[in-house]
Amino acid sequence: MKNFALTVMLISILCVSCNKKNSCDSNLNQINSIAEKINYDLISLREDIVSLSNHIQYKVPFNNTISWESTKKYKYHNNKFLISDFAENQSAIYLPSNKKLDLSLKKIIVNSEILDSVFDNTIRRNAILSQLYFLNTNSFLRIFPFVDIAKHLNSNINLLNLNPYKTINNKPFVDDKAYWMSKPFADPFGRGWIVSCVEPINYRNKFIGILSGDISIDNLQKKYLSSNTEILLLINKDCELITSTKEGTKFLNIPQYREFQYYKPVETDLYLYKTPILLEYKNKNFKNAVKKLIEGETNTDFIFENKKYSIYISHIEEPNWYLLKITN
Repeated sequence: MKNFALTVMLISILCVSCNKKNSCDSNLNQINSIAEKINYDLISLREDIVSLSNHIQYKVPFNNTISWESTKKYKYHNNKFLISDFAENQSAIYLPSNKKLDLSLKKIIVNSEILDSVFDNTIRRNAILSQLYFLNTNSFLRIFPFVDIAKHLNSNINLLNLNPYKTINNKPFVDDKAYWMSKPFADPFGRGWIVSCVEPINYRNKFIGILSGDISIDNLQKKYLSSNTEILLLINKDCELITSTKEGTKFLNIPQYREFQYYKPVETDLYLYKTPILLEYKNKNFKNAVKKLIEGETNTDFIFENKKYSIYISHIEEPNWYLLKITN
């Protein structure tokens, strides 16, 4: 009888252990699957950005002769800054009023029109891509899809002072590499909170500007983190929260995600507010659990408000992000 009881107890322990392992495997498999999808989409986007930058460098004839007088697309808004009229499948442009529209700039504006079809095709191929733009060293902007520039920029906003340009300015061009800006910031052109994949553009061995592919946080959340029941957190390499499920914001006790409101033009770098850095989080147990995962563990347990939780991690290699899942 004693041996029988011991056998039953051992079987029970093994069953509990097996169930726990199966649950762990199931959760890891789930976030690994989501992470793989995110990584695949971001690799595709980066490859398209690199291909586009090569196209701009080698196939856009910036110095070709033009006839500016016959061009009817461009006009000065309130006699201040240069914009373009709306047309289907056409980009918008912007040139601040303090920049002189000389022949060199006119050539860049007209000769870069061929980018519209390339931008259009690229966005059609990438479901998470919200917009593309080329910004040159003279503050000339060509952006696709069309956006009503006059609503979002005033006459003299210096786009060269904003983070995408400052970060990439004079960075080396590497054939298969792009630069990820993974801290969500307010898009100056009306797309809300975004992250970006950015490339430097050289023409005839001279830096002439940047190419940016922007992903709205709203798109990321809807495509990958739309669950209403699970705690999923997407963080960057610095453990700053990029976005999460609704249950994720509840767990972290932060406000639900809200899109950026455009009350006035965005003239400085504005970052997504009230988002925690998980390695600096106020709960020590949670903070230490995240640290263990970043240092190499795939899952661990922690106590949070007198409850035991398990947390799992999957690495998204392309932009060096992490996807976390928390269960109890």
